[in-house]
Amino acid sequence: MGHEVCGVITAVGADVTRVGVGDRVVSPFSIGCGGCFYCKQGLLSACETRQVYGLELPGAQAEYVRVPNADASLEAIPDGVPDEQAVFLADLLSGVYAGLQTAGIKAGSSVAVVGCGPTGLTALLLARTMGAGRVFALDHHVYRLEAASKLGATPVDGAEAIRSANAGRGVDIAVEAVGRAEALSTASDLARPYGALLNLGFGIEEEAPFPIGRLAMRRVRFVPGYGPAVKNYMTPLAKMMQRGVIDTSPLVSHTLPLSQAPRAYELAAKRADGALKVLLKP
Repeated sequence: MGHEVCGVITAVGADVTRVGVGDRVVSPFSIGCGGCFYCKQGLLSACETRQVYGLELPGAQAEYVRVPNADASLEAIPDGVPDEQAVFLADLLSGVYAGLQTAGIKAGSSVAVVGCGPTGLTALLLARTMGAGRVFALDHHVYRLEAASKLGATPVDGAEAIRSANAGRGVDIAVEAVGRAEALSTASDLARPYGALLNLGFGIEEEAPFPIGRLAMRRVRFVPGYGPAVKNYMTPLAKMMQRGVIDTSPLVSHTLPLSQAPRAYELAAKRADGALKVLLKP
């Protein structure tokens, strides 16, 4: 289990020269080879021999983790950035940041997020950091909407409420952060004509219904956002963390020792005790 990891290097292979024993580092969840057709274009997540923790590689929720291609993969954690924040660089923060960039966010953009779990809350946090104007949140769980409100979002219950609050229009960027076809359909109704629909939720079935007609009639651009070339975004985000521009602490609801991993999964699966992002520390 596990694909988000940071820690301290305890040993290196003979060919590793850029990082060394004792360095605090974070690893992207997706490890590229660095030399194939896609890696040479910076499209690391499409690497022809890509390896992912928990799939091709042993999971990262362990006391020791092996990192292939360490010189190209690992990112140094800047001084002053705690592990509890640095670990977000491994996937969630970098992936959402890349998705919002691809969707065309800019100063003053209006954004709506469907689903305010950790991914949706990260989208709200980064949308504000990247200059968004009006930001709206939709979710069935009150405690998640409360968390969204603390990040500057306005809770709403649907497209009509958004249009009423946004000069009669939908938003510039509608974000699906649930991973269900129903949520993607809901988000598609929130985007204005010539806006963007950003899919960040993971788990939608390959053959799930897709609202192509509603999008095409309004010229809404579809942006498949998850699984980007995460490593490309880790360095600038790490520097933003060091400067205090990004603070991920509002996304963390629980921090537990690794020995209590079953309890952590239970909290997350049952959405118990206000669970948002649950961190494990060895």
